[in-house]
Amino acid sequence: MPGQFSVTINTHQYWGSLRSEWFKKDDVPQKPDAPWIQKVEKELKGQDTEDSRKNLAWLQEVSRSLEGTVFPSLIRRDPYSFEIYNLDLSRCDSCGEVAIWLAGRLIHPQTGPVGIPSQDMPASVRKLFEEAGRVYSSSPRASVALLRLAMQVLLKELGQDGKDINKDINALYKQGLSPGLTKVMHSLRIIGNESVHPGVISVDDDPSIAATMFRLLNEIVEQMITRPREQQELWDMLPENKRAPIEAILKPKE
Repeated sequence: MPGQFSVTINTHQYWGSLRSEWFKKDDVPQKPDAPWIQKVEKELKGQDTEDSRKNLAWLQEVSRSLEGTVFPSLIRRDPYSFEIYNLDLSRCDSCGEVAIWLAGRLIHPQTGPVGIPSQDMPASVRKLFEEAGRVYSSSPRASVALLRLAMQVLLKELGQDGKDINKDINALYKQGLSPGLTKVMHSLRIIGNESVHPGVISVDDDPSIAATMFRLLNEIVEQMITRPREQQELWDMLPENKRAPIEAILKPKE
């Protein structure tokens, strides 16, 4: 019949619908680490109560969750509801759309946490920015490498040589780039380098690093391109006879 579908399954399946239980705004799912689990386990084993035995069973599930596998808790909140480990939802405060995270990695939507590239982002940079977004869910490390390349291209768009990112950033600093934005640029450079070489920064272990880099690249465009453009447009709105006396004062002395 129209609107119906059939699926051939060789084994029996139990199906269920997903329902979300939202945290307070800006609260994120807490993920205990191995040292914390070992500490609590030691404390619980020193007790012999019904509550401690239940907590030990829960702790075994938490320990298993560190492997990154998706599995249901055996601890029921009611006969039909239970937690699914390593499967989380988030909802964008701006657009209201829902994102699905598998073991800390975005799997829906596939475009990644890039939002919208700045409207003033040069086309050559935007192309790399959007490519980084497409690979983020499958490889945060690859997306970070692409974002580093995007910044290198951006530096060339800003009048630098584009061959040595470190020298280009320092040159902009000598030209008046703020210390804060200089640190942001060097952070993107260093993390981008570390993402393709063994080092102390593991982007795949912490995908939020890549997510932050998307926002920071937009911030660089905002401060280096958008704000100067807006300032110039505002100045150009003034009558020439109002601008001339001020420009005379601001004119560098020979």
